[in-house]
Amino acid sequence: MHLEILIHQGDTNYWSEIPELPGCFASGPTLSELGDALAEAVGLYLWDGPAEIEPAELSVGWGEIDVRPAAA
Repeated sequence: MHLEILIHQGDTNYWSEIPELPGCFASGPTLSELGDALAEAVGLYLWDGPAEIEPAELSVGWGEIDVRPAAA
């Protein structure tokens, strides 16, 4: 599944929103940890479990990710 995301940078952390998934947000102190939180949030929103996302490198602003259920 292909999703657009918006990543914001706060004073001490990063947070993301996914317009296609209302109410699905994630945050983390680093972009790497935001990616982990984003995978968990999207997975729980869509499949009741973690997800895998690509690309692994995130940046502030609009971006796109591909997401699929995590391998068991």
